[in-house]
Amino acid sequence: MEEQMRDGGRRTSDGRLQMADGRSVVPLLMALVLGACGLPGKATLEVAPKAALTGPRVVAVMGTRTELVAALEEALAARGFTFRHYQNRERMTEPVGQVKVGENLVDNTKYAIEVIPEIFDRCIGGGFILTSLRVSVVDRTSNELMLRSTAKGRTEKCSPASGSVFRDMAAAIDAAWQR
Repeated sequence: MEEQMRDGGRRTSDGRLQMADGRSVVPLLMALVLGACGLPGKATLEVAPKAALTGPRVVAVMGTRTELVAALEEALAARGFTFRHYQNRERMTEPVGQVKVGENLVDNTKYAIEVIPEIFDRCIGGGFILTSLRVSVVDRTSNELMLRSTAKGRTEKCSPASGSVFRDMAAAIDAAWQR
């Protein structure tokens, strides 16, 4: 026993909704839901360095240290990187010639990392569902873009479909460094 619906679909005797050509709507809806937010994230390298990055694995992190930036720092630290807070090299101190107590004028990091996230939502496990994430490595002496990696989707700690976004980005930055 089937009941005809106004939009051309029909309901079968077991209560399932079918489209006019007989296919069930439920599998189509499930595929859309899984495709929209269930896919794990993976980073892709957009700009590769023309030459190997040199020097110590100490980088300045630009911007605010959010939980997302901390997760990226953790993945980079696992590969031997250390971090400093970004300081503009052209900043002025007041009054002229005097240094405030505890102020460090020497910021000898050659490279800075800029992180620009667009977070859609948080996962229960502590990860992120990203609309987009862009991580750029910039040479501070020449202001040249050395490397850019982008990602979208689920990050690590996003069960059941966790991605590898932070590990992928850390691996790309590590691979760009001179051995």
